Amino acid sequence: MKSGILAVGYLLALSGVYGAFTLYLYRSAVAQAQDRFEQTARMVAAELDAFVAGGDERLRTVSRLPGLTYGLQTIQEDRGRGYIPPWTTLHYLFFKSPAFSGGVFLLDRSGRTLWTEPPGLPWHGQMLAGIAPVEDIYRERSGVVSGVIASDRLLARPHVVIGVPIQDDGGMVQGVLAGVIDLSGSELARILAAVSTSDGRFVEVVDQNGLVLAGTRPPRLFAPAEPFLPGDETVLLASAPLSRAPWRIVAGQPASLGLSGVRQFQNALWGIGVALLLAATAVAAPILNGFVRSIKQLTEAAAAVSRGDLTHPIAVGDRHDELAMLARSFERMRVDLGRSQRALEQRLEERDELIRLLVRTNDELRAAQTRLIETERFAAIGELSAAVAHGIRNPLAGIKAAAHVARLDVDDHHSLQESISDIIGEADKLEARIKTLLDFSKPFEPRLAPCRIDAIAAAAVESLHRQVAARGIDLQVEVDPGMPELMADCAQLEQVLLALLSNALEATPSGGRISFTAARAGDDRVRLEIADTGPGIPEDQQRKIFDLFFTTKSSGTGFGLAVAKKIVENHRGTIAVASEPGRGARFTIEIPIGAV
Repeated sequence: MKSGILAVGYLLALSGVYGAFTLYLYRSAVAQAQDRFEQTARMVAAELDAFVAGGDERLRTVSRLPGLTYGLQTIQEDRGRGYIPPWTTLHYLFFKSPAFSGGVFLLDRSGRTLWTEPPGLPWHGQMLAGIAPVEDIYRERSGVVSGVIASDRLLARPHVVIGVPIQDDGGMVQGVLAGVIDLSGSELARILAAVSTSDGRFVEVVDQNGLVLAGTRPPRLFAPAEPFLPGDETVLLASAPLSRAPWRIVAGQPASLGLSGVRQFQNALWGIGVALLLAATAVAAPILNGFVRSIKQLTEAAAAVSRGDLTHPIAVGDRHDELAMLARSFERMRVDLGRSQRALEQRLEERDELIRLLVRTNDELRAAQTRLIETERFAAIGELSAAVAHGIRNPLAGIKAAAHVARLDVDDHHSLQESISDIIGEADKLEARIKTLLDFSKPFEPRLAPCRIDAIAAAAVESLHRQVAARGIDLQVEVDPGMPELMADCAQLEQVLLALLSNALEATPSGGRISFTAARAGDDRVRLEIADTGPGIPEDQQRKIFDLFFTTKSSGTGFGLAVAKKIVENHRGTIAVASEPGRGARFTIEIPIGAV
């Protein structure tokens, strides 16, 4: 480990020296290359400036000749009555012009060609005002040096247009004098031929639109100047602008070629560093191994102790130096820690056992208290139910019997028949409520038997079929095909589903939807859900709806959900409700699959 650390330290130091020296060489090489490329760019820019300036100055000199200005004005104001054309002078000035290899032309103020050099070019007599550079001269009233034009009416090959306006004393444009540089000619190639292109060096003339109008790499002519090379290869660049044209000269070289000397030195430096590392390792390894081995043993022992492992003794071998003294001290500490740990673990086990006993006792007390409260509650309800049954049922039976006798004594079409029917109906309702109260006071011990949820759900839905059809409610039942049989009281579970579906049916408006789903909720439980699209249950009522006697219906008894909750809990299950006002309600029941 220590040898590795020393080797890593040496490598880091070597990398630092390597990086610093490489950075110095890199910056120096880049600076020299950029200086060299900048000199090349300036030299080419000067020659190209002289080339462009020759033609531009000749155009400007001729455009300022009074005879040319007044001659054009006379031609255009007094056409057809005689004039002295300036063609002879122009022909003399531009004959054998070296700059405008594509020709020279003179336009009047409407843009029509009056003269060309050499004579007889196809432009003679044509309207050229719509060509972009010429249009700029008429609009801006100033000279123009265009960028690369791929093809137009002047020339079908790539070319450049240089032009100046011919103005009278009032500054009005009387015409345009312009020349065309044919970029496929040899003039620009001759200027760039003096530049060295060895080792990937290149020079390009870039116009104001970012296009290469001349260069030492033919595939890039008339293409966008950037990227300079395909892919992600780095390029060393320098540029210089032209003073007589809105162009610039770019000179450069791929970094992979320009910095090859730096990379060779880097490889040599790495070789020297690796050789020194191997030599140092061969000399120092035998010396360090013994010391490092002992340190490693102590480190591993300390790590084991830090993890709580106090079972392994600590030894360094036959050494009699400071490391041996440290090992013996560490061993004594390990033994003492082991004794203390065993004593502490014993006390912790005693404490945990006491806590478990207290928790179990507390749970048993709570369960006993709950059972006692439930027993007292149901005992009170039973006494109340018995009193109600004794005090109300007999008089109620007499009222109902008297009503039946009265119905027999009264003619079928008599007006009292409806009132007698109301008395009998209300008596039946009261008797049903008394029966529900008596049933609730009875123990709900489930009679376990194998039950299929799909059959229970189908029976509950069939009981409500008429009400569902009458109100046009969409009742959807989805039971997982792989649902196992439950060990439960089938009749009680049907009673629970019937109570929840009845409540959902009453809460759902006509044309609404009620859904019943059944699926597994883990390995040992099933989940039943009933959801409706009714108005929902307010949050303050959701905590009370399972309480006995709580109801929001004018004709309700408050027994339905209380009975359902009692049945579910007797099956060791849970029942819960979730609702948002205006978004319906969802009742969720979870009960175990096996026997309770």
